[in-house]
Amino acid sequence: MVAHDKPTFTFAVDLDKELKALSTHKKKPGREIPDKTVDKLLVATWNLTNFGLQKRTEDHLKLMAQVLSWFDLIAVQEVADDLTHFNKLLKFLGGNYKAFFSDIGGNAERLGFVYDSAKVNPVGMVAELVIKKKSGGTFTIEVGEESVTVDFDDYNRNPYMATFDAAGFRFTVISVHAYYGDKKLRVAENTALSKWAKSRSQKDDIFLPSKNIIMLGDFNMDSMKANDPNLQAFKASGLYLPKHETAFVDGTNLAGDKHYDQLMFFPSQTLQAFNNQIGVFDFDNALFKKLWNDLPAGNKDDFFKYIRYYIADHRPLWVQFKI
Repeated sequence: MVAHDKPTFTFAVDLDKELKALSTHKKKPGREIPDKTVDKLLVATWNLTNFGLQKRTEDHLKLMAQVLSWFDLIAVQEVADDLTHFNKLLKFLGGNYKAFFSDIGGNAERLGFVYDSAKVNPVGMVAELVIKKKSGGTFTIEVGEESVTVDFDDYNRNPYMATFDAAGFRFTVISVHAYYGDKKLRVAENTALSKWAKSRSQKDDIFLPSKNIIMLGDFNMDSMKANDPNLQAFKASGLYLPKHETAFVDGTNLAGDKHYDQLMFFPSQTLQAFNNQIGVFDFDNALFKKLWNDLPAGNKDDFFKYIRYYIADHRPLWVQFKI
């Protein structure tokens, strides 16, 4: 991983004020995240952005922990080899929250899961997804007007999966961080992953992973347009990507113009549990108002530098299931 540039200025965080701002923002119409309930499961994905590499303070970690605490299960990406910050984050979450994570892969990053053990627990399988030749092979990839044949043998960062149970709802979540630097390789990764998921979802219940396969994470998708080759690969395998309903938020990047982070499942298996609630939380429109107001009108880039370095450059995506 390569850290974002550290801001050259300082800003005094009023922690109580910022925590209140987050809690208020999550209740706003068009942005609302449901409260936890015993009969619903809140699942999220959040690319934590060079987490453990960028020098966040304890106040910044507490703000991130506040957001994570709203969910029962969170898939996280871009966790560094050094787990000092990750362990602090878990401490600030407190309660019954636990976590596990992969070894470092491409980009020297880990993928992981954070979960409320009072609500959801792993059952039987935690694994990295390693490509098999029949899942990979040779793909013809079309990106724009370019068509090229790609030999695909392995992921840059192996997707990380675990089977969980929540009040009898058994499901397998797969945390993904697709390759960014080469569009053709990214499409190949996503194509191989969707083919694997389709094959596994058709196995009998005695096999793991569960038929309820939920893939989520940073797929590095530029758009949700019908001609996007990543979207075409997912839909060709029968995966359903519900459109988020957050009225005032579009993309999951800070600019709001990219759909990097996604959640998908097979409707024949999981649609019945889907509660038709899914959204993106734009924490960047809630935090550090004083910093925004104090910066000169023509220098707002410093605000986003601060957000990217001390919080994240991705917004969390969440979904609610019935259990």
